[in-house]
Amino acid sequence: MTLASNSSDTSEQAKRFIDASLKGRSRPPSKAAYARAVKLARQAIEDLAHVARRAGSPSR
Repeated sequence: MTLASNSSDTSEQAKRFIDASLKGRSRPPSKAAYARAVKLARQAIEDLAHVARRAGSPSR
């Protein structure tokens, strides 16, 4: 997985992640539940990217 460079990329990554996790379900989630899941996944991706950038930067 590559790090997203902007919020558009993280939104797309979040949607792909949620869509992949929903495969095989008998019923799709409500629009509100889907929107919440994408929002939470996007925030998690951004947080992980931030931690990865900090881990890769030289310490002071």
